[in-house]
Amino acid sequence: MTRDAFGRLPAALRATLIAAVFIGFGCDGAANGQQPPTRPTVTAPTNPNLPPPAPAGQSIPGPIKADPPGVDFGIVAPNSVVSTTVKILNPLDHPITIKMAKPSCTCTTVDMVGKVVPANGYIEMPMSMKLTSAIGKKSAQVNMVFEGINQVLSVRIDAETAYAVRANPNYIDALAAERMKGSFELISSDGTPFTVKSVDGRPAQSADGLPMKPAARQVVRYDFTGGVGLQGKGVPPFLIVVTDHAQCPLLDLRVRHETTKISPAINFGAFRENVGVIGSKGTAEFEFEVKHIGEGRLDRAEPQHKELTAEILSQRSDGDSIFVKVRVKDGGMPAGPFLLPCRFWSGTTSADLWLYGSVR
Repeated sequence: MTRDAFGRLPAALRATLIAAVFIGFGCDGAANGQQPPTRPTVTAPTNPNLPPPAPAGQSIPGPIKADPPGVDFGIVAPNSVVSTTVKILNPLDHPITIKMAKPSCTCTTVDMVGKVVPANGYIEMPMSMKLTSAIGKKSAQVNMVFEGINQVLSVRIDAETAYAVRANPNYIDALAAERMKGSFELISSDGTPFTVKSVDGRPAQSADGLPMKPAARQVVRYDFTGGVGLQGKGVPPFLIVVTDHAQCPLLDLRVRHETTKISPAINFGAFRENVGVIGSKGTAEFEFEVKHIGEGRLDRAEPQHKELTAEILSQRSDGDSIFVKVRVKDGGMPAGPFLLPCRFWSGTTSADLWLYGSVR
């Protein structure tokens, strides 16, 4: 739809279309290997004498521009905060007031409502995005509306969270019988040579069968057809890899299989958390997100292993999600890597969050 056509619409219809645009934007939910939740559809009344409205999820063009129109931070560490500054440019001969500046999710922060972009000038818009421990690509947008202009300006931030050693791709596809065994690639993001010590609790094997030598790239075998892994026989929900890279002692790959589907009753931001290395009888702390819980809180944590305990230390809310800090304590677990569910309770609702780490 052109700007002129949009301007001829009744005010109520223009407001409905702008609401539809905002509903169409959202954070990238691919980090858990799941499809993002279905957004509600807003249906506006139609007028056969006018062109069809712009599809939800698309910006409405206009004179106000962003420089740059978006920022891609590339690969960053989990739990990072990425920040940038974008110029909002006004080529018109009169000042423009920002009526609305709505982030697509609570991970992104801006403070621009009511600010004025001078005539033939610009103002700077600081933007930041908080990344969680979830590995994968993340995107968010800030959608802006201006007084007196029928325009929605969208500014996007992209980033990909990855450990110092990352898998390419970051999952194992074991849905077909012939893919129950195979190999995967690991790359040192900083170029530091490393070796792989174990895969699913068993000694690592190079894809070529030769002894593993330190290198910035390793191709490693996996096999779900026999033997006992960290979760016993069968296909684990996550493949846990132990390396000797100083900045990445442990990482995981999501395993796609008909027996490993995860649909927790509590909306965890990620389905697993890397606890890291725990000293014998020692402790470790980590933080994770529970999405769209509002005023809800978690009551207690119960690791599904008799030699591991968990204590909820704090819960902070941003009004929509909560960020839960937990301390786990080893009570005599076997040395080496582990993968186990930890049951969290919120009232009468419970769900398992997978924890992995290593006791040394």
